[in-house]
Amino acid sequence: MNDGKSRQSVRKYLPDDLEVIKALESALISEEASAATLASPELRQPKPGDVVEAKVIGMQADAVRVDVGWKSDGVVPISEFPDQFPAVGSSLRVRVLKLENADGQVACSAEDAKRADLMAELASGRTGRVVEGRVMEAVKGGLVVDVGLRAFMPAREVGLRFIEDLQPFVGQRFPVRVVECNAADRRIIVSRRSLLEEERAGQREKLLATLEAGQVLDGTVVKVLDFGAFVDLGGAEGLLHKGDMAWGRVSHPSELVKEGDKVRVAVLNFDRASGKISLGLKQTTAGPWDTIEVCHPVGSRTKGRVTGLLDFGAVVELEPGLAGMVHVSELSWEKRVRKPADVVQLNQEVEVEVIGIDAAKRKLSLSMRRIEENPHTDLASRFPFASIVEGEVRELLDFGAAIRLDGGAEGLVHVSELSWGQRVNHPSEVVKTGQRLTLIVLGVDEAKQRLKLSLKQTEPDPWWDAPTAFAVGTRHTGRVTRVEKFGAFVELKPGFEGLLHVSRMGGEQGDRPAARFKHGATVQVEVVELAPEERRASLALVTGDGE
Repeated sequence: MNDGKSRQSVRKYLPDDLEVIKALESALISEEASAATLASPELRQPKPGDVVEAKVIGMQADAVRVDVGWKSDGVVPISEFPDQFPAVGSSLRVRVLKLENADGQVACSAEDAKRADLMAELASGRTGRVVEGRVMEAVKGGLVVDVGLRAFMPAREVGLRFIEDLQPFVGQRFPVRVVECNAADRRIIVSRRSLLEEERAGQREKLLATLEAGQVLDGTVVKVLDFGAFVDLGGAEGLLHKGDMAWGRVSHPSELVKEGDKVRVAVLNFDRASGKISLGLKQTTAGPWDTIEVCHPVGSRTKGRVTGLLDFGAVVELEPGLAGMVHVSELSWEKRVRKPADVVQLNQEVEVEVIGIDAAKRKLSLSMRRIEENPHTDLASRFPFASIVEGEVRELLDFGAAIRLDGGAEGLVHVSELSWGQRVNHPSEVVKTGQRLTLIVLGVDEAKQRLKLSLKQTEPDPWWDAPTAFAVGTRHTGRVTRVEKFGAFVELKPGFEGLLHVSRMGGEQGDRPAARFKHGATVQVEVVELAPEERRASLALVTGDGE
Protein backbone atom coordinates (compact mmCIF):
# COMPACT_ATOMS: atom_id res chain seq x y z
CA MET A 1 0.00 0.00 0.00
CA ASN A 2 2.83 2.31 0.90
CA ASP A 3 4.78 1.31 -2.27
CA GLY A 4 1.86 2.22 -4.43
CA LYS A 5 1.62 5.60 -2.83
CA SER A 6 5.35 6.23 -3.42
CA ARG A 7 5.13 5.35 -7.11
CA GLN A 8 2.18 7.69 -7.45
CA SER A 9 4.04 10.64 -5.88
CA VAL A 10 7.13 10.07 -8.13
CA ARG A 11 5.05 9.69 -11.30
CA LYS A 12 3.92 13.27 -11.13
CA TYR A 13 7.55 14.37 -11.74
CA LEU A 14 8.06 12.10 -14.77
CA PRO A 15 7.00 12.94 -18.38
CA ASP A 16 3.82 11.36 -19.59
CA ASP A 17 3.79 8.75 -22.33
CA LEU A 18 3.11 11.25 -25.11
CA GLU A 19 6.09 13.43 -24.19
CA VAL A 20 8.35 10.37 -24.12
CA ILE A 21 7.24 9.31 -27.57
CA LYS A 22 7.91 12.80 -29.02
CA ALA A 23 11.36 12.92 -27.44
CA LEU A 24 12.28 9.58 -28.91
CA GLU A 25 11.13 10.59 -32.36
CA SER A 26 13.18 13.80 -32.18
CA ALA A 27 16.26 11.89 -31.08
CA LEU A 28 15.90 9.43 -33.94
CA ILE A 29 15.58 12.24 -36.50
CA SER A 30 18.64 14.02 -35.11
CA GLU A 31 20.68 10.87 -35.18
CA GLU A 32 19.66 10.15 -38.75
CA ALA A 33 20.67 13.64 -39.77
CA SER A 34 24.01 13.23 -38.02
CA ALA A 35 24.55 9.92 -39.70
CA ALA A 36 23.72 11.44 -43.05
CA THR A 37 26.15 14.27 -42.39
CA LEU A 38 28.88 11.86 -41.41
CA ALA A 39 28.20 9.82 -44.47
CA SER A 40 28.29 12.97 -46.73
CA PRO A 41 31.41 13.19 -48.83
CA GLU A 42 31.35 17.11 -48.47
CA LEU A 43 31.85 17.00 -44.72
CA ARG A 44 35.34 18.24 -43.90
CA GLN A 45 36.67 19.21 -40.55
CA PRO A 46 37.82 22.85 -40.66
CA LYS A 47 41.03 23.90 -38.95
CA PRO A 48 41.51 27.00 -36.84
CA GLY A 49 42.64 29.83 -39.18
CA ASP A 50 40.70 28.55 -42.19
CA VAL A 51 38.53 31.03 -44.06
CA VAL A 52 35.38 29.29 -45.29
CA GLU A 53 32.13 30.23 -47.01
CA ALA A 54 29.32 29.82 -44.47
CA LYS A 55 25.56 30.05 -44.63
CA VAL A 56 23.54 32.04 -42.14
CA ILE A 57 21.03 29.65 -40.48
CA GLY A 58 19.75 31.60 -37.51
CA MET A 59 20.19 34.20 -34.78
CA GLN A 60 20.99 33.91 -31.08
CA ALA A 61 20.95 36.54 -28.41
CA ASP A 62 24.65 37.27 -28.75
CA ALA A 63 25.65 35.58 -32.01
CA VAL A 64 24.76 34.78 -35.59
CA ARG A 65 24.55 31.01 -36.24
CA VAL A 66 26.20 29.82 -39.45
CA ASP A 67 26.68 26.48 -41.18
CA VAL A 68 30.39 25.96 -41.79
CA GLY A 69 29.97 22.46 -43.28
CA TRP A 70 30.74 20.67 -40.05
CA LYS A 71 28.67 18.63 -37.61
CA SER A 72 28.55 21.58 -35.22
CA ASP A 73 27.13 24.99 -36.07
CA GLY A 74 29.38 28.00 -36.13
CA VAL A 75 28.74 31.25 -34.28
CA VAL A 76 29.86 34.77 -35.12
CA PRO A 77 29.67 37.46 -32.38
CA ILE A 78 26.78 39.75 -33.07
CA SER A 79 29.03 42.73 -32.21
CA GLU A 80 30.72 42.27 -35.60
CA PHE A 81 27.55 43.51 -37.29
CA PRO A 82 27.04 47.04 -35.81
CA ASP A 83 25.12 48.38 -38.78
CA GLN A 84 23.00 45.50 -40.14
CA PHE A 85 22.54 41.81 -39.34
CA PRO A 86 23.01 39.33 -42.20
CA ALA A 87 19.82 37.73 -43.52
CA VAL A 88 19.08 34.06 -42.82
CA GLY A 89 20.08 32.04 -45.87
CA SER A 90 22.70 34.53 -47.04
CA SER A 91 26.35 33.60 -47.52
CA LEU A 92 29.03 34.91 -45.20
CA ARG A 93 32.77 34.41 -45.27
CA VAL A 94 34.10 33.58 -41.81
CA ARG A 95 37.37 32.59 -40.26
CA VAL A 96 37.44 29.60 -37.92
CA LEU A 97 38.89 30.59 -34.59
CA LYS A 98 38.13 27.46 -32.49
CA LEU A 99 36.48 24.14 -33.39
CA GLU A 100 34.59 23.88 -30.12
CA ASN A 101 33.83 26.65 -27.71
CA ALA A 102 32.27 26.30 -24.25
CA ASP A 103 28.89 25.55 -25.85
CA GLY A 104 30.30 22.97 -28.27
CA GLN A 105 29.97 25.34 -31.24
CA VAL A 106 32.57 26.43 -33.80
CA ALA A 107 33.81 29.93 -32.88
CA CYS A 108 34.07 32.10 -36.02
CA SER A 109 34.77 35.71 -37.03
CA ALA A 110 33.53 37.55 -40.09
CA GLU A 111 35.88 40.47 -39.41
CA ASP A 112 38.93 38.21 -39.35
CA ALA A 113 37.79 36.71 -42.63
CA LYS A 114 37.62 40.14 -44.19
CA ARG A 115 41.10 40.91 -42.92
CA ALA A 116 42.47 37.67 -44.25
CA ASP A 117 40.82 38.16 -47.64
CA LEU A 118 42.08 41.75 -47.81
CA MET A 119 45.63 40.79 -46.92
CA ALA A 120 45.58 37.98 -49.47
CA GLU A 121 44.30 40.33 -52.13
CA LEU A 122 46.75 43.11 -51.29
CA ALA A 123 49.66 40.69 -51.03
CA SER A 124 48.85 39.38 -54.48
CA GLY A 125 50.41 42.57 -55.86
CA ARG A 126 47.21 44.37 -56.86
CA THR A 127 48.12 47.65 -55.14
CA GLY A 128 46.20 50.74 -56.09
CA ARG A 129 42.95 49.39 -54.70
CA VAL A 130 40.73 52.03 -53.11
CA VAL A 131 39.24 51.06 -49.75
CA GLU A 132 37.34 52.84 -47.00
CA GLY A 133 39.50 53.83 -44.06
CA ARG A 134 38.92 55.18 -40.58
CA VAL A 135 41.65 57.15 -38.80
CA MET A 136 42.43 55.46 -35.49
CA GLU A 137 45.18 57.73 -34.19
CA ALA A 138 47.78 60.33 -35.13
CA VAL A 139 51.36 59.23 -34.57
CA LYS A 140 54.75 60.66 -35.34
CA GLY A 141 55.05 60.99 -39.08
CA GLY A 142 51.49 60.18 -40.07
CA LEU A 143 48.18 58.48 -39.30
CA VAL A 144 47.17 54.95 -38.30
CA VAL A 145 44.21 53.99 -40.49
CA ASP A 146 41.83 51.04 -40.13
CA VAL A 147 41.09 49.63 -43.59
CA GLY A 148 40.03 46.25 -42.23
CA LEU A 149 43.68 45.88 -41.32
CA ARG A 150 45.97 48.27 -39.54
CA ALA A 151 47.56 50.55 -42.14
CA PHE A 152 49.85 53.58 -42.02
CA MET A 153 49.41 56.83 -43.93
CA PRO A 154 52.55 59.07 -44.03
CA ALA A 155 51.93 62.74 -43.28
CA ARG A 156 52.87 63.73 -46.82
CA GLU A 157 50.08 61.49 -48.15
CA VAL A 158 47.31 63.00 -46.03
CA GLY A 159 46.55 66.11 -48.11
CA LEU A 160 47.57 68.04 -51.18
CA ARG A 161 49.85 70.13 -48.97
CA PHE A 162 51.85 69.09 -45.94
CA ILE A 163 49.67 69.25 -42.82
CA GLU A 164 51.54 69.76 -39.59
CA ASP A 165 48.71 69.07 -37.13
CA LEU A 166 47.10 65.69 -37.94
CA GLN A 167 45.09 65.35 -34.74
CA PRO A 168 41.83 66.73 -36.26
CA PHE A 169 41.77 63.73 -38.66
CA VAL A 170 41.33 61.19 -35.83
CA GLY A 171 37.92 59.53 -36.15
CA GLN A 172 37.35 60.65 -39.73
CA ARG A 173 36.36 58.22 -42.49
CA PHE A 174 37.41 58.63 -46.11
CA PRO A 175 38.56 56.52 -49.05
CA VAL A 176 42.27 55.74 -49.34
CA ARG A 177 44.45 54.03 -51.90
CA VAL A 178 46.74 51.11 -51.02
CA VAL A 179 50.19 52.01 -52.34
CA GLU A 180 52.26 49.29 -50.63
CA CYS A 181 51.53 45.93 -48.96
CA ASN A 182 53.94 43.46 -47.40
CA ALA A 183 52.16 40.27 -46.21
CA ALA A 184 55.23 38.93 -44.44
CA ASP A 185 55.38 41.71 -41.87
CA ARG A 186 51.74 42.76 -42.35
CA ARG A 187 52.75 46.28 -43.38
CA ILE A 188 50.26 48.32 -45.41
CA ILE A 189 50.87 51.89 -46.65
CA VAL A 190 47.92 53.94 -47.87
CA SER A 191 47.49 57.39 -49.43
CA ARG A 192 44.73 59.94 -49.48
CA ARG A 193 46.66 62.50 -51.49
CA SER A 194 46.62 60.47 -54.72
CA LEU A 195 42.82 60.40 -54.66
CA LEU A 196 42.67 64.13 -53.93
CA GLU A 197 45.05 64.80 -56.81
CA GLU A 198 42.86 62.82 -59.20
CA GLU A 199 39.80 64.69 -57.99
CA ARG A 200 41.65 68.00 -58.24
CA ALA A 201 42.83 67.24 -61.79
CA GLY A 202 39.24 66.84 -62.88
CA GLN A 203 38.22 70.04 -61.13
CA ARG A 204 41.19 71.89 -62.65
CA GLU A 205 40.30 70.80 -66.17
CA LYS A 206 36.73 71.91 -65.67
CA LEU A 207 37.77 75.22 -64.09
CA LEU A 208 40.34 76.16 -66.72
CA ALA A 209 37.86 75.42 -69.49
CA THR A 210 35.51 78.16 -68.26
CA LEU A 211 37.90 80.60 -66.55
CA GLU A 212 38.00 84.16 -67.87
CA ALA A 213 39.46 87.46 -66.67
CA GLY A 214 36.88 89.46 -64.76
CA GLN A 215 35.15 86.49 -63.16
CA VAL A 216 34.43 86.63 -59.43
CA LEU A 217 34.99 83.29 -57.67
CA ASP A 218 34.99 81.88 -54.16
CA GLY A 219 38.20 80.34 -52.92
CA THR A 220 40.19 79.25 -49.88
CA VAL A 221 43.50 80.71 -48.76
CA VAL A 222 46.01 77.85 -48.72
CA LYS A 223 49.30 79.66 -48.15
CA VAL A 224 50.36 83.14 -46.99
CA LEU A 225 53.75 84.55 -48.03
CA ASP A 226 55.47 87.92 -47.67
CA PHE A 227 54.40 89.08 -51.13
CA GLY A 228 50.86 87.68 -51.20
CA ALA A 229 48.71 84.59 -50.73
CA PHE A 230 47.79 81.55 -52.81
CA VAL A 231 44.07 80.88 -53.14
CA ASP A 232 42.56 77.50 -54.08
CA LEU A 233 39.73 78.07 -56.55
CA GLY A 234 38.69 74.42 -56.58
CA GLY A 235 41.11 72.63 -58.87
CA ALA A 236 43.63 75.39 -59.47
CA GLU A 237 45.45 77.96 -57.38
CA GLY A 238 45.86 81.65 -58.12
CA LEU A 239 48.17 84.30 -56.68
CA LEU A 240 46.60 87.12 -54.70
CA HIS A 241 49.33 89.77 -54.55
CA LYS A 242 49.33 91.98 -51.47
CA GLY A 243 48.96 95.04 -53.71
CA ASP A 244 45.58 93.69 -54.82
CA MET A 245 44.29 92.81 -51.36
CA ALA A 246 43.05 96.22 -50.28
CA TRP A 247 42.72 99.74 -51.66
CA GLY A 248 45.00 100.93 -48.89
CA ARG A 249 48.63 100.14 -48.12
CA VAL A 250 49.22 96.54 -46.94
CA SER A 251 52.46 95.93 -45.04
CA HIS A 252 52.03 92.16 -44.92
CA PRO A 253 49.31 89.86 -46.30
CA SER A 254 48.74 88.34 -42.85
CA GLU A 255 47.10 91.63 -41.85
CA LEU A 256 44.11 90.67 -44.01
CA VAL A 257 44.06 86.90 -44.59
CA LYS A 258 45.20 83.68 -43.00
CA GLU A 259 45.34 80.07 -44.13
CA GLY A 260 41.89 78.50 -44.32
CA ASP A 261 40.04 81.79 -44.85
CA LYS A 262 37.19 81.74 -47.37
CA VAL A 263 37.54 84.69 -49.75
CA ARG A 264 35.74 86.07 -52.80
CA VAL A 265 38.24 87.17 -55.45
CA ALA A 266 38.22 88.56 -58.98
CA VAL A 267 40.28 87.02 -61.78
CA LEU A 268 42.58 89.83 -62.93
CA ASN A 269 44.61 87.89 -65.48
CA PHE A 270 44.70 84.32 -66.74
CA ASP A 271 47.31 82.63 -68.95
CA ARG A 272 45.64 79.51 -70.31
CA ALA A 273 48.93 78.13 -71.65
CA SER A 274 50.82 78.25 -68.36
CA GLY A 275 47.80 78.05 -66.09
CA LYS A 276 48.94 81.10 -64.10
CA ILE A 277 46.09 83.00 -62.47
CA SER A 278 46.32 86.49 -60.95
CA LEU A 279 43.62 87.37 -58.43
CA GLY A 280 42.37 90.51 -56.72
CA LEU A 281 40.46 90.94 -53.48
CA LYS A 282 39.99 94.70 -53.53
CA GLN A 283 38.55 94.58 -57.05
CA THR A 284 35.41 92.90 -55.70
CA THR A 285 34.43 96.14 -53.92
CA ALA A 286 34.00 99.72 -55.11
CA GLY A 287 37.25 101.67 -54.93
CA PRO A 288 37.62 105.10 -53.34
CA TRP A 289 38.46 106.62 -56.75
CA ASP A 290 35.04 105.60 -58.06
CA THR A 291 33.29 107.98 -55.69
CA ILE A 292 35.99 110.58 -55.08
CA GLU A 293 34.14 113.48 -56.71
CA VAL A 294 31.18 112.80 -54.45
CA CYS A 295 33.02 112.05 -51.22
CA HIS A 296 35.91 114.50 -51.67
CA PRO A 297 34.92 117.24 -54.16
CA VAL A 298 37.25 120.12 -55.01
CA GLY A 299 37.13 122.66 -52.20
CA SER A 300 36.25 120.15 -49.51
CA ARG A 301 38.38 119.83 -46.42
CA THR A 302 39.26 116.64 -44.60
CA LYS A 303 41.88 115.04 -42.40
CA GLY A 304 44.52 112.58 -43.54
CA ARG A 305 47.76 110.90 -42.53
CA VAL A 306 51.20 111.65 -43.98
CA THR A 307 52.41 108.38 -45.53
CA GLY A 308 55.34 109.58 -47.63
CA LEU A 309 57.85 112.42 -47.92
CA LEU A 310 59.32 113.22 -51.34
CA ASP A 311 61.67 115.95 -52.52
CA PHE A 312 58.79 117.91 -54.03
CA GLY A 313 55.99 117.27 -51.56
CA ALA A 314 54.20 115.10 -49.00
CA VAL A 315 51.89 112.17 -49.70
CA VAL A 316 48.73 112.29 -47.57
CA GLU A 317 46.32 109.33 -47.33
CA LEU A 318 42.70 110.39 -46.87
CA GLU A 319 41.32 106.83 -46.63
CA PRO A 320 42.60 103.34 -47.54
CA GLY A 321 43.53 103.41 -51.21
CA LEU A 322 43.05 107.16 -51.63
CA ALA A 323 46.12 109.38 -51.31
CA GLY A 324 47.05 112.74 -52.75
CA MET A 325 50.05 115.03 -53.04
CA VAL A 326 50.66 118.24 -51.11
CA HIS A 327 53.25 120.09 -53.18
CA VAL A 328 55.96 121.96 -51.27
CA SER A 329 54.41 125.21 -52.44
CA GLU A 330 51.12 124.20 -50.74
CA LEU A 331 52.57 123.17 -47.40
CA SER A 332 52.75 126.56 -45.68
CA TRP A 333 52.08 130.27 -46.17
CA GLU A 334 54.72 131.38 -43.74
CA LYS A 335 57.89 130.27 -45.45
CA ARG A 336 59.33 128.94 -48.63
CA VAL A 337 59.68 125.22 -47.95
CA ARG A 338 62.81 123.54 -49.29
CA LYS A 339 61.88 120.06 -48.09
CA PRO A 340 58.58 118.68 -46.71
CA ALA A 341 60.28 117.38 -43.55
CA ASP A 342 60.65 120.99 -42.44
CA VAL A 343 56.87 121.17 -42.07
CA VAL A 344 55.45 117.65 -41.54
CA GLN A 345 56.56 114.22 -40.31
CA LEU A 346 55.62 110.69 -41.33
CA ASN A 347 52.35 109.41 -39.79
CA GLN A 348 51.39 112.92 -38.72
CA GLU A 349 47.68 113.70 -38.97
CA VAL A 350 47.05 116.84 -41.01
CA GLU A 351 44.07 118.76 -42.35
CA VAL A 352 44.02 119.41 -46.09
CA GLU A 353 41.87 121.00 -48.77
CA VAL A 354 41.20 119.26 -52.09
CA ILE A 355 42.35 121.60 -54.86
CA GLY A 356 42.43 119.26 -57.88
CA ILE A 357 41.11 115.86 -59.03
CA ASP A 358 42.06 113.74 -62.04
CA ALA A 359 40.11 110.51 -61.46
CA ALA A 360 41.21 108.98 -64.77
CA LYS A 361 44.89 109.29 -63.84
CA ARG A 362 44.14 108.82 -60.15
CA LYS A 363 45.80 112.07 -59.19
CA LEU A 364 44.68 114.15 -56.25
CA SER A 365 46.12 117.57 -55.45
CA LEU A 366 45.91 118.78 -51.87
CA SER A 367 46.84 121.89 -49.91
CA MET A 368 47.69 122.38 -46.27
CA ARG A 369 48.29 126.13 -46.35
CA ARG A 370 44.82 126.91 -47.66
CA ILE A 371 43.36 125.59 -44.43
CA GLU A 372 44.85 128.69 -42.79
CA GLU A 373 44.25 132.33 -43.60
CA ASN A 374 46.57 133.62 -46.33
CA PRO A 375 48.90 136.09 -44.61
CA HIS A 376 49.74 137.64 -48.00
CA THR A 377 46.27 138.92 -48.82
CA ASP A 378 45.52 142.67 -48.49
CA LEU A 379 49.21 143.45 -47.96
CA ALA A 380 48.80 147.03 -49.14
CA SER A 381 46.09 147.80 -46.58
CA ARG A 382 47.75 145.89 -43.76
CA PHE A 383 51.21 147.33 -44.39
CA PRO A 384 50.90 150.88 -45.78
CA PHE A 385 53.84 152.77 -47.21
CA ALA A 386 56.45 153.86 -44.67
CA SER A 387 55.03 151.66 -41.90
CA ILE A 388 57.63 150.19 -39.54
CA VAL A 389 57.71 146.39 -39.22
CA GLU A 390 59.85 143.77 -37.55
CA GLY A 391 60.94 140.42 -38.89
CA GLU A 392 63.61 137.76 -39.13
CA VAL A 393 66.11 137.15 -41.90
CA ARG A 394 64.88 133.85 -43.36
CA GLU A 395 67.28 133.49 -46.30
CA LEU A 396 70.13 135.32 -47.96
CA LEU A 397 69.86 135.64 -51.74
CA ASP A 398 72.33 137.06 -54.24
CA PHE A 399 70.19 140.17 -54.70
CA GLY A 400 68.89 140.69 -51.18
CA ALA A 401 67.58 139.25 -47.92
CA ALA A 402 64.26 137.39 -47.60
CA ILE A 403 62.42 138.45 -44.47
CA ARG A 404 59.61 136.66 -42.58
CA LEU A 405 57.58 139.24 -40.72
CA ASP A 406 55.81 138.60 -37.46
CA GLY A 407 52.37 137.31 -38.49
CA GLY A 408 53.56 135.29 -41.49
CA ALA A 409 53.87 137.84 -44.28
CA GLU A 410 57.06 137.83 -46.33
CA GLY A 411 59.19 140.61 -47.67
CA LEU A 412 62.47 141.34 -49.45
CA VAL A 413 65.23 143.84 -48.68
CA HIS A 414 67.17 144.49 -51.88
CA VAL A 415 70.95 144.87 -51.54
CA SER A 416 70.55 148.52 -52.48
CA GLU A 417 68.35 149.04 -49.42
CA LEU A 418 70.68 147.54 -46.88
CA SER A 419 73.07 150.48 -46.28
CA TRP A 420 73.28 154.22 -47.11
CA GLY A 421 77.00 154.44 -47.46
CA GLN A 422 78.37 150.93 -47.81
CA ARG A 423 78.51 149.52 -51.31
CA VAL A 424 76.98 146.07 -50.71
CA ASN A 425 77.90 143.24 -53.08
CA HIS A 426 76.14 140.53 -51.06
CA PRO A 427 73.63 140.79 -48.18
CA SER A 428 75.90 138.69 -45.96
CA GLU A 429 78.14 141.78 -45.68
CA VAL A 430 75.40 143.48 -43.63
CA VAL A 431 73.01 140.88 -42.17
CA LYS A 432 72.93 137.16 -41.35
CA THR A 433 70.27 134.42 -41.35
CA GLY A 434 68.10 134.43 -38.22
CA GLN A 435 68.90 138.07 -37.38
CA ARG A 436 65.93 140.20 -36.29
CA LEU A 437 65.59 143.56 -38.00
CA THR A 438 63.47 146.67 -37.83
CA LEU A 439 62.45 147.65 -41.37
CA ILE A 440 60.37 150.18 -43.25
CA VAL A 441 57.78 149.28 -45.90
CA LEU A 442 58.47 150.73 -49.34
CA GLY A 443 55.60 149.01 -51.16
CA VAL A 444 54.06 145.67 -52.26
CA ASP A 445 55.19 143.27 -54.98
CA GLU A 446 51.72 142.04 -55.99
CA ALA A 447 53.01 139.41 -58.42
CA LYS A 448 55.14 137.72 -55.77
CA GLN A 449 52.85 138.58 -52.85
CA ARG A 450 55.60 140.06 -50.72
CA LEU A 451 56.54 143.43 -49.26
CA LYS A 452 59.34 145.67 -50.50
CA LEU A 453 61.37 146.56 -47.45
CA SER A 454 64.29 148.76 -46.55
CA LEU A 455 66.80 148.59 -43.76
CA LYS A 456 68.81 151.73 -44.51
CA GLN A 457 65.78 154.00 -44.62
CA THR A 458 65.05 153.38 -40.98
CA GLU A 459 67.94 155.84 -40.49
CA PRO A 460 68.14 159.45 -41.86
CA ASP A 461 69.61 159.84 -45.35
CA PRO A 462 73.14 161.28 -44.85
CA TRP A 463 72.72 163.26 -48.08
CA TRP A 464 69.64 165.21 -47.00
CA ASP A 465 71.71 168.08 -45.48
CA ALA A 466 74.70 167.77 -47.82
CA PRO A 467 74.31 171.24 -49.45
CA THR A 468 74.89 172.92 -46.10
CA ALA A 469 77.02 170.42 -44.24
CA PHE A 470 79.37 169.73 -47.17
CA ALA A 471 79.19 172.89 -49.24
CA VAL A 472 81.73 173.45 -52.01
CA GLY A 473 84.91 174.91 -50.55
CA THR A 474 84.52 173.44 -47.09
CA ARG A 475 87.25 171.29 -45.65
CA HIS A 476 86.76 168.03 -43.73
CA THR A 477 88.69 165.15 -42.27
CA GLY A 478 87.72 161.76 -43.68
CA ARG A 479 88.65 158.08 -43.82
CA VAL A 480 89.75 156.16 -46.93
CA THR A 481 87.22 153.40 -47.50
CA ARG A 482 88.60 151.90 -50.71
CA VAL A 483 91.29 152.57 -53.28
CA GLU A 484 90.87 152.22 -57.03
CA LYS A 485 93.20 152.90 -60.00
CA PHE A 486 91.47 156.22 -60.65
CA GLY A 487 91.49 157.42 -57.06
CA ALA A 488 90.31 156.82 -53.52
CA PHE A 489 86.90 157.00 -51.89
CA VAL A 490 86.79 158.98 -48.64
CA GLU A 491 83.97 158.76 -46.08
CA LEU A 492 83.27 162.13 -44.43
CA LYS A 493 80.49 160.75 -42.21
CA PRO A 494 78.58 157.46 -42.09
CA GLY A 495 76.75 157.15 -45.38
CA PHE A 496 78.42 160.19 -47.01
CA GLU A 497 81.29 159.40 -49.32
CA GLY A 498 83.23 161.41 -51.93
CA LEU A 499 85.80 160.63 -54.64
CA LEU A 500 89.36 161.89 -54.34
CA HIS A 501 90.43 161.63 -57.98
CA VAL A 502 94.05 160.89 -58.83
CA SER A 503 94.26 164.30 -60.54
CA ARG A 504 93.46 166.04 -57.23
CA MET A 505 95.90 164.17 -55.05
CA GLY A 506 98.89 166.37 -55.67
CA GLY A 507 102.36 164.86 -55.59
CA GLU A 508 104.34 163.59 -58.56
CA GLN A 509 102.54 162.94 -61.80
CA GLY A 510 102.07 159.20 -62.29
CA ASP A 511 101.85 158.36 -58.59
CA ARG A 512 99.39 155.55 -58.15
CA PRO A 513 96.63 155.87 -55.53
CA ALA A 514 97.46 152.46 -54.12
CA ALA A 515 101.01 153.63 -53.47
CA ARG A 516 99.88 156.67 -51.48
CA PHE A 517 96.73 155.56 -49.67
CA LYS A 518 95.74 152.55 -47.66
CA HIS A 519 92.31 151.48 -46.56
CA GLY A 520 91.34 153.24 -43.35
CA ALA A 521 93.87 156.05 -43.67
CA THR A 522 92.88 159.54 -42.42
CA VAL A 523 93.11 162.47 -44.86
CA GLN A 524 92.04 166.14 -45.03
CA VAL A 525 90.10 167.06 -48.10
CA GLU A 526 88.21 169.96 -49.62
CA VAL A 527 84.83 169.65 -51.34
CA VAL A 528 85.33 170.91 -54.88
CA GLU A 529 82.11 169.66 -56.47
CA LEU A 530 78.72 168.53 -55.03
CA ALA A 531 75.72 166.92 -56.82
CA PRO A 532 73.21 165.80 -54.13
CA GLU A 533 70.61 164.64 -56.65
CA GLU A 534 73.22 162.24 -58.04
CA ARG A 535 74.62 161.49 -54.58
CA ARG A 536 78.04 162.44 -55.85
CA ALA A 537 80.84 164.56 -54.30
CA SER A 538 84.31 165.37 -55.69
CA LEU A 539 87.18 165.98 -53.26
CA ALA A 540 90.70 167.42 -53.41
CA LEU A 541 93.54 166.46 -51.07
CA VAL A 542 94.57 169.19 -48.65
CA THR A 543 96.91 167.30 -46.31
CA GLY A 544 97.49 163.69 -45.44
CA ASP A 545 99.89 161.08 -46.59
CA GLY A 546 97.37 158.23 -46.55
CA GLU A 547 99.27 156.28 -43.92
